[in-house]
Amino acid sequence: MRHQLPHVALWILSRLVSEGEREPLVGDLAEEYALRASAVSSSAALKWCLRQVWASVPAVLWARLTRVPWISTIGVALLAYIAVGVVELTVNRATAYNPLGMLITFPMVVAIGYVAAGVRRSAPLVLAGMMLIAVTAMTLLADEAVPAWYRVAYFFVGPVAAFIGTALRSLRSR
Repeated sequence: MRHQLPHVALWILSRLVSEGEREPLVGDLAEEYALRASAVSSSAALKWCLRQVWASVPAVLWARLTRVPWISTIGVALLAYIAVGVVELTVNRATAYNPLGMLITFPMVVAIGYVAAGVRRSAPLVLAGMMLIAVTAMTLLADEAVPAWYRVAYFFVGPVAAFIGTALRSLRSR
């Protein structure tokens, strides 16, 4: 009796695994499935097969995400942007539009850019772009009166701090 790999396992693998890797993976899985089905039972082999597929889903997804550099770069930059937002909210909670707050925020953004560059080298550059877009949008769309010096400073402070974090990371890695 010929035992074939379950269609659900083939469908899941066809959605997750790249075409070049799919054939050897499916071949190995089908071979082991057939051996188990003839040695034990079809239902035990089916349970084993589905457990193998479900157990491999997180690793396969992670491998796919890390192979696509722009997705992981944007993800790291987004996490860094959230960290910058938390720092700014914490520092600027007491007094808004304070030069001291900007002086405190600057090294924190440098540190966040440094860490982000350690995860994905170009993430701080994307972070700088995100900060420029956010500051531009806030400048154009804000209803509240924000001092001009503050707006101009934030056009430079955030992106420059992210670039410095990148530069420090690349100096350290040499």
